Amino acid sequence: MPDEPSRKGGGGKATPLPGDRIVGGNSPVANCSYVRSNFQPPANGVQTVAFRRAARAVPPVVLASAPLPRASDLAAQQGGAWYVYRCTGPGFRDGLYRAPIWLPDGAAPAGAALPSPQELAEQARTQLRLPSPHIEANPAGDKLVSLPTWLWLDRGSWGTRQATAAVPGVSVTAVATPKSVSWSTGDGDAVTCSGPGTPFEAGGDASAASPDCGHTYRRSSATAPDQQFPVTATVHWKVTWSGAGASGTFPDLTTSAAAAFRVAEVQALGTGRR
Repeated sequence: MPDEPSRKGGGGKATPLPGDRIVGGNSPVANCSYVRSNFQPPANGVQTVAFRRAARAVPPVVLASAPLPRASDLAAQQGGAWYVYRCTGPGFRDGLYRAPIWLPDGAAPAGAALPSPQELAEQARTQLRLPSPHIEANPAGDKLVSLPTWLWLDRGSWGTRQATAAVPGVSVTAVATPKSVSWSTGDGDAVTCSGPGTPFEAGGDASAASPDCGHTYRRSSATAPDQQFPVTATVHWKVTWSGAGASGTFPDLTTSAAAAFRVAEVQALGTGRR
Protein backbone atom coordinates (compact mmCIF):
# COMPACT_ATOMS: atom_id res chain seq x y z
CA MET A 1 0.00 0.00 0.00
CA PRO A 2 1.38 3.49 -0.84
CA ASP A 3 2.58 5.65 2.00
CA GLU A 4 0.15 8.26 3.28
CA PRO A 5 0.94 11.90 2.37
CA SER A 6 2.90 13.70 5.05
CA ARG A 7 1.19 16.23 7.28
CA LYS A 8 3.18 19.26 8.27
CA GLY A 9 1.77 22.00 10.43
CA GLY A 10 4.27 24.51 9.09
CA GLY A 11 3.22 24.15 5.46
CA GLY A 12 6.72 23.50 4.15
CA LYS A 13 7.68 21.06 1.40
CA ALA A 14 5.31 18.12 1.46
CA THR A 15 5.40 14.51 0.34
CA PRO A 16 3.75 14.03 -3.08
CA LEU A 17 0.63 11.93 -3.35
CA PRO A 18 1.10 8.27 -4.36
CA GLY A 19 1.67 7.81 -8.06
CA ASP A 20 3.32 11.17 -8.63
CA ARG A 21 6.89 10.29 -7.76
CA ILE A 22 9.73 10.57 -10.29
CA VAL A 23 11.63 7.32 -10.78
CA GLY A 24 15.31 7.84 -11.44
CA GLY A 25 16.92 11.22 -12.00
CA ASN A 26 15.44 14.66 -12.59
CA SER A 27 16.17 15.25 -16.26
CA PRO A 28 13.20 16.94 -18.01
CA VAL A 29 14.03 15.22 -21.33
CA ALA A 30 13.44 11.62 -22.40
CA ASN A 31 14.61 10.13 -25.70
CA CYS A 32 13.44 6.76 -27.02
CA SER A 33 14.01 5.20 -30.41
CA TYR A 34 14.73 2.02 -32.34
CA VAL A 35 18.46 1.35 -32.33
CA ARG A 36 20.56 -1.05 -34.37
CA SER A 37 21.39 -4.22 -32.45
CA ASN A 38 22.75 -7.74 -32.75
CA PHE A 39 19.37 -9.22 -31.86
CA GLN A 40 18.71 -12.71 -33.25
CA PRO A 41 15.14 -14.09 -33.37
CA PRO A 42 14.47 -17.58 -31.95
CA ALA A 43 15.41 -20.27 -34.45
CA ASN A 44 12.21 -22.28 -33.82
CA GLY A 45 9.70 -19.45 -33.71
CA VAL A 46 6.96 -19.43 -31.04
CA GLN A 47 6.88 -22.37 -28.65
CA THR A 48 3.70 -24.46 -28.26
CA VAL A 49 1.51 -24.00 -25.21
CA ALA A 50 -0.51 -26.86 -23.60
CA PHE A 51 -3.42 -26.54 -21.20
CA ARG A 52 -4.46 -29.41 -18.89
CA ARG A 53 -7.55 -29.48 -16.69
CA ALA A 54 -7.28 -30.93 -13.19
CA ALA A 55 -10.09 -33.45 -13.75
CA ARG A 56 -9.15 -34.86 -17.12
CA ALA A 57 -6.64 -34.34 -19.84
CA VAL A 58 -7.60 -32.44 -22.97
CA PRO A 59 -5.75 -32.05 -26.24
CA PRO A 60 -3.10 -29.35 -26.02
CA VAL A 61 -4.01 -25.90 -27.26
CA VAL A 62 -1.27 -24.91 -29.65
CA LEU A 63 -0.38 -21.32 -30.45
CA ALA A 64 1.79 -21.43 -33.53
CA SER A 65 3.57 -18.74 -35.47
CA ALA A 66 5.89 -18.74 -38.41
CA PRO A 67 9.44 -18.24 -37.15
CA LEU A 68 10.97 -14.83 -37.71
CA PRO A 69 13.52 -14.82 -40.52
CA ARG A 70 17.10 -15.11 -39.42
CA ALA A 71 19.26 -12.04 -39.75
CA SER A 72 21.73 -14.01 -41.86
CA ASP A 73 18.99 -14.87 -44.37
CA LEU A 74 17.84 -11.27 -44.59
CA ALA A 75 21.40 -10.01 -44.90
CA ALA A 76 21.93 -12.37 -47.84
CA GLN A 77 19.11 -10.61 -49.65
CA GLN A 78 19.97 -7.05 -48.63
CA GLY A 79 22.23 -5.48 -46.05
CA GLY A 80 20.51 -4.48 -42.84
CA ALA A 81 20.02 -5.24 -39.17
CA TRP A 82 17.48 -5.80 -36.44
CA TYR A 83 16.43 -2.71 -34.47
CA VAL A 84 15.19 -2.85 -30.86
CA TYR A 85 13.46 -0.11 -28.89
CA ARG A 86 15.62 1.61 -26.28
CA CYS A 87 15.31 4.66 -24.02
CA THR A 88 18.25 6.73 -22.82
CA GLY A 89 18.70 8.11 -19.32
CA PRO A 90 17.70 6.68 -15.94
CA GLY A 91 14.14 6.08 -14.88
CA PHE A 92 12.53 5.29 -18.24
CA ARG A 93 10.56 2.27 -19.32
CA ASP A 94 12.78 0.54 -21.81
CA GLY A 95 9.94 -0.48 -24.10
CA LEU A 96 11.26 -4.01 -24.58
CA TYR A 97 7.71 -5.21 -25.17
CA ARG A 98 7.82 -3.49 -28.57
CA ALA A 99 8.72 -6.07 -31.18
CA PRO A 100 12.12 -5.82 -32.88
CA ILE A 101 11.97 -4.74 -36.52
CA TRP A 102 14.28 -5.51 -39.44
CA LEU A 103 15.46 -2.53 -41.50
CA PRO A 104 17.71 -2.71 -44.56
CA ASP A 105 20.65 -0.37 -44.73
CA GLY A 106 19.66 3.05 -46.03
CA ALA A 107 15.90 2.67 -46.28
CA ALA A 108 12.87 1.08 -44.68
CA PRO A 109 11.44 -1.93 -46.55
CA ALA A 110 8.11 -1.52 -48.32
CA GLY A 111 5.22 -2.41 -46.05
CA ALA A 112 7.34 -2.33 -42.90
CA ALA A 113 5.16 -2.11 -39.78
CA LEU A 114 6.65 1.15 -38.53
CA PRO A 115 4.74 3.20 -35.96
CA SER A 116 2.58 6.04 -37.25
CA PRO A 117 3.25 9.62 -36.00
CA GLN A 118 0.28 9.24 -33.65
CA GLU A 119 1.67 5.97 -32.26
CA LEU A 120 5.09 7.56 -31.78
CA ALA A 121 3.38 10.50 -30.06
CA GLU A 122 1.71 8.11 -27.63
CA GLN A 123 5.03 6.42 -26.94
CA ALA A 124 6.61 9.82 -26.28
CA ARG A 125 3.76 10.78 -23.95
CA THR A 126 4.25 7.65 -21.85
CA GLN A 127 7.92 8.62 -21.41
CA LEU A 128 7.13 12.08 -19.98
CA ARG A 129 8.45 12.44 -16.44
CA LEU A 130 6.44 15.14 -14.69
CA PRO A 131 7.82 16.36 -11.34
CA SER A 132 5.63 16.31 -8.26
CA PRO A 133 4.88 19.80 -6.92
CA HIS A 134 6.48 20.92 -3.65
CA ILE A 135 4.20 23.09 -1.53
CA GLU A 136 5.51 26.26 0.11
CA ALA A 137 3.56 28.78 2.19
CA ASN A 138 3.91 31.84 4.40
CA PRO A 139 3.61 32.16 7.37
CA ALA A 140 6.09 29.31 7.60
CA GLY A 141 4.64 28.01 10.87
CA ASP A 142 1.06 28.22 12.04
CA LYS A 143 -1.24 30.20 9.79
CA LEU A 144 -3.43 32.89 11.36
CA VAL A 145 -7.11 33.65 10.94
CA SER A 146 -7.65 36.84 8.85
CA LEU A 147 -3.93 37.08 7.98
CA PRO A 148 -3.18 36.45 4.26
CA THR A 149 -1.47 33.13 3.55
CA TRP A 150 0.87 33.08 0.56
CA LEU A 151 0.83 29.90 -1.51
CA TRP A 152 3.43 28.86 -4.06
CA LEU A 153 5.27 25.88 -5.54
CA ASP A 154 9.00 25.32 -5.52
CA ARG A 155 10.35 26.42 -8.91
CA GLY A 156 12.09 23.07 -9.38
CA SER A 157 8.67 21.45 -9.85
CA TRP A 158 7.52 23.97 -12.45
CA GLY A 159 8.63 24.12 -16.07
CA THR A 160 8.27 22.47 -19.46
CA ARG A 161 9.09 18.78 -19.82
CA GLN A 162 9.51 16.86 -23.08
CA ALA A 163 10.12 13.37 -24.41
CA THR A 164 10.94 12.05 -27.90
CA ALA A 165 10.16 8.71 -29.54
CA ALA A 166 11.69 7.77 -32.89
CA VAL A 167 12.26 5.16 -35.53
CA PRO A 168 14.98 5.55 -38.17
CA GLY A 169 14.19 8.70 -40.12
CA VAL A 170 11.12 9.74 -38.09
CA SER A 171 10.82 11.28 -34.62
CA VAL A 172 7.96 12.77 -32.61
CA THR A 173 8.26 14.91 -29.49
CA ALA A 174 5.67 15.30 -26.74
CA VAL A 175 5.82 18.49 -24.65
CA ALA A 176 4.11 19.01 -21.28
CA THR A 177 3.66 22.60 -20.06
CA PRO A 178 2.21 23.50 -16.62
CA LYS A 179 -0.69 25.91 -17.07
CA SER A 180 -2.41 26.26 -13.68
CA VAL A 181 -2.53 25.07 -10.07
CA SER A 182 -5.71 24.13 -8.21
CA TRP A 183 -5.46 24.49 -4.43
CA SER A 184 -7.83 22.83 -1.97
CA THR A 185 -7.26 24.82 1.22
CA GLY A 186 -8.95 22.38 3.60
CA ASP A 187 -11.51 24.82 5.01
CA GLY A 188 -14.00 24.24 2.20
CA ASP A 189 -12.54 26.82 -0.17
CA ALA A 190 -10.57 26.38 -3.40
CA VAL A 191 -8.07 28.63 -5.17
CA THR A 192 -6.97 28.44 -8.81
CA CYS A 193 -3.69 30.13 -9.78
CA SER A 194 -2.44 30.63 -13.34
CA GLY A 195 1.18 30.14 -12.28
CA PRO A 196 3.29 28.63 -9.49
CA GLY A 197 2.73 31.61 -7.19
CA THR A 198 5.11 34.23 -5.81
CA PRO A 199 7.50 33.28 -2.97
CA PHE A 200 7.27 35.46 0.14
CA GLU A 201 10.49 37.41 0.61
CA ALA A 202 12.15 37.50 4.01
CA GLY A 203 11.43 40.79 5.74
CA GLY A 204 8.33 41.42 3.64
CA ASP A 205 5.03 42.81 4.94
CA ALA A 206 3.29 39.83 6.55
CA SER A 207 -0.08 41.60 6.37
CA ALA A 208 0.11 42.01 2.59
CA ALA A 209 -1.66 39.53 0.33
CA SER A 210 0.15 37.53 -2.36
CA PRO A 211 0.00 39.27 -5.74
CA ASP A 212 -1.08 36.14 -7.59
CA CYS A 213 -1.74 33.10 -5.37
CA GLY A 214 -2.96 33.13 -1.80
CA HIS A 215 -5.79 32.50 0.63
CA THR A 216 -7.11 34.06 3.81
CA TYR A 217 -8.50 31.68 6.41
CA ARG A 218 -11.64 32.90 8.21
CA ARG A 219 -11.72 30.24 10.91
CA SER A 220 -9.22 28.20 12.87
CA SER A 221 -8.43 24.53 12.36
CA ALA A 222 -9.11 23.73 16.04
CA THR A 223 -12.12 21.54 15.20
CA ALA A 224 -10.50 19.81 12.18
CA PRO A 225 -8.93 16.34 12.43
CA ASP A 226 -5.54 16.64 14.17
CA GLN A 227 -6.38 20.37 14.42
CA GLN A 228 -5.03 20.85 10.90
CA PHE A 229 -6.57 21.61 7.50
CA PRO A 230 -5.59 19.14 4.73
CA VAL A 231 -4.20 21.11 1.78
CA THR A 232 -3.74 19.80 -1.76
CA ALA A 233 -2.06 21.41 -4.77
CA THR A 234 -2.83 19.93 -8.21
CA VAL A 235 -0.86 21.06 -11.27
CA HIS A 236 -2.60 20.86 -14.64
CA TRP A 237 -0.30 20.14 -17.59
CA LYS A 238 -1.09 20.88 -21.23
CA VAL A 239 0.40 18.13 -23.45
CA THR A 240 1.07 18.63 -27.16
CA TRP A 241 3.07 16.68 -29.72
CA SER A 242 4.64 17.35 -33.10
CA GLY A 243 6.83 15.60 -35.65
CA ALA A 244 6.77 13.73 -38.97
CA GLY A 245 4.74 16.56 -40.49
CA ALA A 246 1.90 16.18 -37.97
CA SER A 247 0.88 17.57 -34.58
CA GLY A 248 -1.80 17.17 -31.98
CA THR A 249 -2.90 17.55 -28.37
CA PHE A 250 -3.39 14.99 -25.60
CA PRO A 251 -5.80 15.32 -22.67
CA ASP A 252 -4.30 17.26 -19.77
CA LEU A 253 -2.16 15.45 -17.20
CA THR A 254 -2.05 16.30 -13.50
CA THR A 255 0.39 15.95 -10.62
CA SER A 256 -0.44 16.55 -6.96
CA ALA A 257 1.05 17.02 -3.52
CA ALA A 258 -0.46 17.32 -0.05
CA ALA A 259 0.33 19.15 3.19
CA ALA A 260 -1.52 20.13 6.37
CA PHE A 261 -1.85 23.66 7.79
CA ARG A 262 -2.55 24.53 11.40
CA VAL A 263 -4.58 27.76 11.54
CA ALA A 264 -4.78 29.63 14.84
CA GLU A 265 -6.91 32.52 16.09
CA VAL A 266 -5.13 35.83 16.55
CA GLN A 267 -4.86 36.55 20.26
CA ALA A 268 -5.48 40.23 20.97
CA LEU A 269 -3.63 41.87 23.87
CA GLY A 270 -5.22 44.75 25.79
CA THR A 271 -4.67 46.92 28.86
CA GLY A 272 -7.18 48.36 31.26
CA ARG A 273 -7.24 50.91 34.04
CA ARG A 274 -8.35 50.10 37.53
